[in-house]
Amino acid sequence: MSPLADFVLNLSWDNYRSSCILASAAGITTHLSFFIYGEHHRYGTAIIKTYLFLFFLLGAAILYLTQYAVAKTIANTFLISSAYFAGLYGSILAYRVLFHPLREFPGPFLFRISSIYHSFLLKNSDNYLLMYKLHEKYGPICRTGPANLSVNVPEAVQAVLGSDSKCSKTPWYEQSLPLVNLHTMRDKKMHDKRRKVFSKAFSPASLRLYEPRVVQHSELFVQQLAKMGGKPFDATRWCKYWAFDIMGELAFGESFRMITEETNRWVPDLLEAGMANVGKFTPIPWATPIIHRIPFLAKGPKRFLEFVGSKVADRSKKPSEKADVLQYLLEDYEKTEKKDKDYQLLRGDTRLTIVGGSDTTAATLTYILYHLAKDPRQITKLRAELKPLLAGGKKCLDPKDVSSAKHLEGIIYEAMRLHPAIPSGYPRLTPPEGISINGTYIPGGTTIMIPLWALGRSEDAYVRANEFIPERWYSQAELIKNKHCFATFSLGPYSCIGRPLALMELRAVVCQILMAFNTIKFAPGEDGTRLMTETKDHFTVGLAPLDIVLDNFDKE
Repeated sequence: MSPLADFVLNLSWDNYRSSCILASAAGITTHLSFFIYGEHHRYGTAIIKTYLFLFFLLGAAILYLTQYAVAKTIANTFLISSAYFAGLYGSILAYRVLFHPLREFPGPFLFRISSIYHSFLLKNSDNYLLMYKLHEKYGPICRTGPANLSVNVPEAVQAVLGSDSKCSKTPWYEQSLPLVNLHTMRDKKMHDKRRKVFSKAFSPASLRLYEPRVVQHSELFVQQLAKMGGKPFDATRWCKYWAFDIMGELAFGESFRMITEETNRWVPDLLEAGMANVGKFTPIPWATPIIHRIPFLAKGPKRFLEFVGSKVADRSKKPSEKADVLQYLLEDYEKTEKKDKDYQLLRGDTRLTIVGGSDTTAATLTYILYHLAKDPRQITKLRAELKPLLAGGKKCLDPKDVSSAKHLEGIIYEAMRLHPAIPSGYPRLTPPEGISINGTYIPGGTTIMIPLWALGRSEDAYVRANEFIPERWYSQAELIKNKHCFATFSLGPYSCIGRPLALMELRAVVCQILMAFNTIKFAPGEDGTRLMTETKDHFTVGLAPLDIVLDNFDKE
């Protein structure tokens, strides 16, 4: 028997301490030489596989060298492995609590130890409410993870999201790899190049071509609501049908026909189910790729991508006579080598077009209906403004009249201020040299979130911040303390390229609803409480139901 085997064979429980000490030292070394540096979110599955392999390798070595019984071999393997992980996590714990650059920032103690605890608290997908409560308790800058800060400061918007910001996108944006899209691109040069392709699809000339179809689908939407004869309907669901139909028309040249048919009405539900995991695991982006490898958890997102893929395939085989977004994406795709990465980008950007152009716009329309039902005075004022602008049977505002529809614009922006479609904000990574926000230094390598839902209710940004006052956007500018902190569409080079289209859609549909119905009110038993308290944060909002009644069809 070799000296090594003889040494291992004669180890007692006490003698194993030397092996455990070495294992603990190895764990500490792993943290200080590997995990403390760089990004590891892409390799979650590989790291788990590596540790499992080393565990079995250690067990096999002990079994081979000692000829112990299997049970004793397993016990010794667990003992040494436990010592290793005790060293690893002990080092991580000590660093995050005592030595981390963010150690002086306030926040819940368990948040500074691990983001897993933050994710655990999101079982109800209510991160926007959690951030609001944390800021009430800990102040405007709160530590929400080992290397994470939530910054509820108006000046942070420009510093983190603005055109001159040196902050970049975080690992969170790579959760869906190998699927990539304009929104998830972290490389600025690649993003700028891809944005030029989208710029053609959302240029003023393209928007003029889209407008008649936006108006047509909004008119169809109003007609379907009128057929309900004053009966209650779920505005949350029907606003989704409207928005998805428009994006189907503008993305593929063909509506999904959700307004009039039930065939594709499963799509929004499937999308929301898939987005649920995104919201819950936002604090731990490394977990999402692992989840995507679990068949029953990945079933929903996979089916939605298959739906998107089928639409791309159909559209590429049958060119549309009408201008659509996919036309520009396909033109760019034809210039590539058509490798898998090129197809993944095409499919990813198509998914982005559908999701980004439907979920968010539908949410804003739902909230507008909520506020109109809650405060009928807004309807009276809005109708008085719109009637002369829509004289002669016009279905939408002329571009030259938009500036005159100040209360309409105010209602849209006020709804987006109080109810941003991305309620917890956009994750950003500070540059190596760090940044300064309102006199506070934020170290480099920090993940920053600006909680837009909480910021929209901050008295540091708005006077009477919790009140719905559309006039603050045109005649009462003094109610806005910091005009640069509105970031519903984000800002700078990563701002939402579909902003002009979203505003066009909202103007068109609100005009038609106001001119078609005399009253907008809550259904019996409805007061909007569910919408305000049960809406989920899936990165985008997952709205709770809102039962509305539209009656007294205006035939004047």
